[in-house]
Amino acid sequence: MAPSARLAPIPVEIVDAFRAIAPAVEAFAREHELLIERYRHGKAAWELRFERQLGGEAVITISYRERTGHVLDISATWWIDDREQRTRRLRSQKVAVYDRRAGASTLRAQLDQALATVDRWTIDELGSPRGPFPAWTTEASGPALSRR
Repeated sequence: MAPSARLAPIPVEIVDAFRAIAPAVEAFAREHELLIERYRHGKAAWELRFERQLGGEAVITISYRERTGHVLDISATWWIDDREQRTRRLRSQKVAVYDRRAGASTLRAQLDQALATVDRWTIDELGSPRGPFPAWTTEASGPALSRR
């Protein structure tokens, strides 16, 4: 029997952590036209995704820290895929740690910082190509992202 493709339910404490910050994150995403993907692939994280005018995609990830729960890690990642060569160049950086006991203005400032970090990165700052990733196809997948 094949394993189920169904993801396990997200634990209530993680849902509660994100419910508390949802208004601030959703307002930020709307303002900057970012796509919110909640718990993508069953991860305890929300991702704010967009395309970069320089090419590729970027994401600001807000991750629940399992051991402590009262803090959320905020990181930024940008990558460019070469579908023909089946490789990826990327840059990633942890930007901030949000203590959920702080106010929404602190979270907003950290999200602004993460977006500014990605916006500053240049193609020359991407890492060397990784891969090949043989399972890739030449077709783009996923929802359409806005470009910044």
